[in-house]
Amino acid sequence: MATTTLDTMLPGFARYIGAFVGSFTTTTAIGATGSLTVVISTELRDSGFTNDDALNDTFIRITSANNDETVRLVTDYTASSGTITVSGTDLTNDSSTQATFEIYRYDPSQLKDMLNDAREDVFPRLYKEVNDLSLTLAGHQYRYARPTSIRKGFVRQIFEEPRIDAKSFANNIVQTLNCDFETWTDSTTPADWVNSNFTSISQESETTAPDNYMVFAGTNSARFQVQASAVNTALLTVPDGTNYQGEEINVGIYVYSKTASRISAAIQIDSDSISTGTTHSGGGWERLTHTLDAKDLGTSIKVGLHVTSDSDAFVFYADEIIVTAGQSEIPRLTGHPIMSWREEGDEIILRNSATEKDRTLRVKGMGVLSSVSTGSDTMEIEGDQLRILYAHAAMLWFQQDLDQLDVTDLNAAQRRYAHYRNLAEQGRGQMAAMPLFKGAV
Repeated sequence: MATTTLDTMLPGFARYIGAFVGSFTTTTAIGATGSLTVVISTELRDSGFTNDDALNDTFIRITSANNDETVRLVTDYTASSGTITVSGTDLTNDSSTQATFEIYRYDPSQLKDMLNDAREDVFPRLYKEVNDLSLTLAGHQYRYARPTSIRKGFVRQIFEEPRIDAKSFANNIVQTLNCDFETWTDSTTPADWVNSNFTSISQESETTAPDNYMVFAGTNSARFQVQASAVNTALLTVPDGTNYQGEEINVGIYVYSKTASRISAAIQIDSDSISTGTTHSGGGWERLTHTLDAKDLGTSIKVGLHVTSDSDAFVFYADEIIVTAGQSEIPRLTGHPIMSWREEGDEIILRNSATEKDRTLRVKGMGVLSSVSTGSDTMEIEGDQLRILYAHAAMLWFQQDLDQLDVTDLNAAQRRYAHYRNLAEQGRGQMAAMPLFKGAV
């Protein structure tokens, strides 16, 4: 999926509405003169800003070095030296490092807000394709929570996919370890797993009549008792981890929880901070995944589960972890389409329940583009798709003026708004809707 960073979109949008002055590099490092409220670049003078105060009341956005992402109002400009004086607290000293920066007519923080607001305005003409694998099928269950990343009414395809057996999957790089929670030293000690702060990890055994729903596959799973007010982790050390230096590491593990926003799949490179994926939604069995590049790997890779600290203790269950190296995503088997389904509120209703155990429900649909906050954040669009986003963002930007101007300036504001509305309605860059796979229900 093609993406574009905020660092690209923000000046692009500003140029679109005539608000971008230019990109520059300091010629004297910030702080080198002893003042932390000035930014100096002779490039400003060389670009034609030869009059004092020419850049007053514009905005500077610093895009590198120690003040990266900083936005300030320009309060004074001295043309002879290319010196900008900024408002607010002192900047951070860059020593001898030169910084890049951009100048805008309007506050770039507000322009960023318009881009984020426009995501909602432009949906579903622009959208991100969501391929959700978090749900698992259960016998005699017909209702499943619609993944929150898919907008209501925009589920498009549903598939029933068989599970990959963690222990027999040849490309599972933790295959030789206790990746399926079937091996226990005793009833509170799963082999190979290192427990940090969990109150307990207990063996959960399969039963029949009734079936123990907390065992996802095989004859055992693990029951985790989370300790309150502490970060809890359980990790496996990948055998011969240094063999995977520079490779993409993918983790997938099945977790059952009714507590949301606490549990995630985790990867730790050497003794670095643990990197985590999207947290569990609290909807029952879900496959949690995470991806990390092992580019700085020195000694080891650890994988497993991470639980954030909170005042509440709770219990969850886990089973079947698969870890791959080098592949671009966690592996899955091709499933069969489910045609008889419908949406009802925040739920997906299946006409028929699962016929076999241990199946994943893959839900594909249309979601709102990702929001952006920092320069490296991305939205799932490119090319002409950016033009339609910019047009909607411009409509929202100039719409602000309509309620604030007197009659003298109102006509000009209305013309600007109408101009960008016409560009948006041209539909240049509009995405075709995802195909709908659905029979009569």
